[in-house]
Amino acid sequence: MKNLTLIFTFLFSWQLSASHIVGGDMYYDCLGGTTYRITLKVYRDCLSDGAAYDPNVPITVFNGSFVQIDEFTIAFPGSDVLDVLLDNPCITLPSDICVEEAIYQKVVTLPPSANGYILSYQRCCRGPAVTNLFDPGSQGLTLQIDIPSPALASCNSSARFTNYPPLVLCAGQELIFDHSATDPDGDELVYQLCTPYAGGTDLDPAPSPASPPPYDPIVWAGGITETDPFGAGDISIDPVTGLLTAVPEAPGLYVVGVCVQEFRAGVLISTSRRDFLFRVLNCEIELEAEIVPQTELVTFLSYCQGLDVVFENNSYGGDFYAWDFGVPGIGTDVSTEFEPTYTFPSPGTYEVMLVVNPGWPCTDTSTETFIVQNAITAYFAPPSPQCIVGNSFDFVGEGTYPPAADGTIFEWDFGGFSVPLTSNLESPTNVVFTAGGPHTVTYTVTYEVCEESHTEEIFVYAEPTIGFSVPDELKCAPYSAVFTDLSFAHTEIFYLWDFGDSIGTSSEANPTYIYNDVGLYDVTLTIWTTSGCIDTLTLTREDLIEIFPKPTANFTVTPEEQDEYHADFFFTNLSEDEVEHWFYFADGFFSQEETVWHNYNDPGVYYPFIIAENEYGCRDRFSQKITVTPIIPVIVPNAFTPDGNSFNNIFQPIFYESQVFQLFIYDRWGELIYSANEFEASWDGTYQNGILAPDGVYVWKIIYTAFDTNLPVEIGGHVTLLR
Repeated sequence: MKNLTLIFTFLFSWQLSASHIVGGDMYYDCLGGTTYRITLKVYRDCLSDGAAYDPNVPITVFNGSFVQIDEFTIAFPGSDVLDVLLDNPCITLPSDICVEEAIYQKVVTLPPSANGYILSYQRCCRGPAVTNLFDPGSQGLTLQIDIPSPALASCNSSARFTNYPPLVLCAGQELIFDHSATDPDGDELVYQLCTPYAGGTDLDPAPSPASPPPYDPIVWAGGITETDPFGAGDISIDPVTGLLTAVPEAPGLYVVGVCVQEFRAGVLISTSRRDFLFRVLNCEIELEAEIVPQTELVTFLSYCQGLDVVFENNSYGGDFYAWDFGVPGIGTDVSTEFEPTYTFPSPGTYEVMLVVNPGWPCTDTSTETFIVQNAITAYFAPPSPQCIVGNSFDFVGEGTYPPAADGTIFEWDFGGFSVPLTSNLESPTNVVFTAGGPHTVTYTVTYEVCEESHTEEIFVYAEPTIGFSVPDELKCAPYSAVFTDLSFAHTEIFYLWDFGDSIGTSSEANPTYIYNDVGLYDVTLTIWTTSGCIDTLTLTREDLIEIFPKPTANFTVTPEEQDEYHADFFFTNLSEDEVEHWFYFADGFFSQEETVWHNYNDPGVYYPFIIAENEYGCRDRFSQKITVTPIIPVIVPNAFTPDGNSFNNIFQPIFYESQVFQLFIYDRWGELIYSANEFEASWDGTYQNGILAPDGVYVWKIIYTAFDTNLPVEIGGHVTLLR
């Protein structure tokens, strides 16, 4: 067996030259009338060389108005040394920890008081080594208890704490302590952390009488509060059960206060306050037993994964292990392996225990609850879709699970649009859905802690609906009507349109139909389905389409061609069935005259048009072509000087409208020496191979496209090259 050592690091020292009060509390029992048995518990460090227990403790009695009305003493009854316990046998306690308890008790008859009593005892001092107090060596304590007025609670007995907290805690380890109290009258008790009262000083260590209430609280060190007395660490108390949970992080001496409030019929009648001291040590434990909880196992999926469990062991410091798997009535459910695998005989809840180093002086035990169940499955086949009209669905629950008689619970959720909404039958029937479309259905099977769910989507066909629309706009013959289908069905829809002119029909969903004749037309749509909700629907919209006549736009223009110096044209409106017209001359100008002259400023080909409108707003358009010809369509130089200076270096024809044309250059013998076919072609005075041409007269030929006819035109001439 390994040697086990205990390492304690003390970050503080006990001051043996001072008296050390550890804490205390007070309670009472009503014996009838104003006669009470008063109990005072006082705790001190029995290794202190300071003041011993008082041979007679003075108890001062105040009425509810804080006026002293009595005082009595209780003789010292002797004291007992408390056991210093830790829940781990592998920790050896230091020898300098000693706390003794004195229980002072006396039966007294108090003078009458209509507003109740406050009993007080004060004593100094706590000692200089207390970690969480400011100047702790000069701070004492006040133990106080309230007795309510007879009108509030006649002959009340106060609550009293059942257990005294452990004297020693290990830093970083959790303490779970039952700090509950009992009440002889059965009143409701509420627990909270609170600040102890100060009392007594170096100059007056045992005040008699005690100073009158209300009392000053002790003065915490910086950053310390009653709900955070450790500074580094956590502490809390359950207000209902009184279960105290504490995890101090740093060694030291810590004052802690716990109050229990006594309520009767919802009214607070008394408060009992306990003042005590925790000593926190840096403990290094070299042996500890720890079973890994079931839900933290690597192999854990659910409680319902079968009867085999692969246990995990987080213990340390041990050499020998004794497992007991908690099966009642047998002795073979054991193992000595470090991490055994065990097959439980049947589903159930088992308390598993692990003892590390069983039978040795230093041993530890860990217990964990394990729940094992056979795996269950749940399934159902989704029913086939139905029409919403008269729908009725039956569901059949399937899977692997015990029968309902053994406690299996079934739950169906049909998605929120059904009658019924849920069912607890294994196979419910006649489930009616109130809305069309997809519905999510979930089947859940629960057996003890096991639960399995299966979800499927079922479909309910909605009833078909019919509808269509056409644009709300002026409709002039010929009019191209675009129909939009607004019908709905969850299955394929078949169509038959009747456009109302005894001619047109269509089987398309969104047809387009041209109305050539003026008139008023009914439109009828018939739809039908052959699956899902099978139905045939017909909708006729009377006088839906009204076709209006169009005017005939026309005009004459004379002449149809003019040169750019005489570009005046005469327009005459010849439109029929119109009430208004507009001439647009294609150069940015317009006119509404019946006859009008118009002059064009630039040569070109124009397409003026007229728009005619009738009384219904229907319009027609007509256009013609006119030409304004330039006087000189192309200018060709007769000489150029390609001598490299900045002027007249190329031979380039200039057109009225820039274009791609062909340029040919011939010498005086008729030989082609240069050609180009490009936008704004030119000649730089060289042969085709880049050799300079000599001075002289050359023949040119140009083939270009006439701007007004788009036909090729060929012209030619001479050019003189001078260098």
